[in-house]
Amino acid sequence: PPNMTAFDAPNRESCIVNRERTNTPLQALVLMNDVQYVEAARHLAERCVSFEDPIQAIALHVLGREFASDERSIVADSLRFFREHYQNAPAEAAKLLTEGDKPNSNSTDPVELASLTMVANQLMNLDEAVTKH
Repeated sequence: PPNMTAFDAPNRESCIVNRERTNTPLQALVLMNDVQYVEAARHLAERCVSFEDPIQAIALHVLGREFASDERSIVADSLRFFREHYQNAPAEAAKLLTEGDKPNSNSTDPVELASLTMVANQLMNLDEAVTKH
């Protein structure tokens, strides 16, 4: 796929045993804006919206660990920002929830789901989630 060029993926014309590690701004651009990643974030948000603490649920799915209290408060601030934004622009929330091929199957409030989608999208773009250590 063309977006794999941003991740310096081999072109499969020859065998590559070890891929080199790279980190470029284009990679973040792809991870935050490519339809496939936005759709993946939406489905993750759909999966976690019914949890008691959806922020921690998303963190467990993406990072494999819960947030520390200071990390969680930063993400909670981000979630509040997105809620305010989508409450003032419900058409944008509805448009976000139509991204991708698979339709939105959840009957959750569109503002809440769009807000959690954006939080999931941000967390999926963290260096901790993207790079192999």
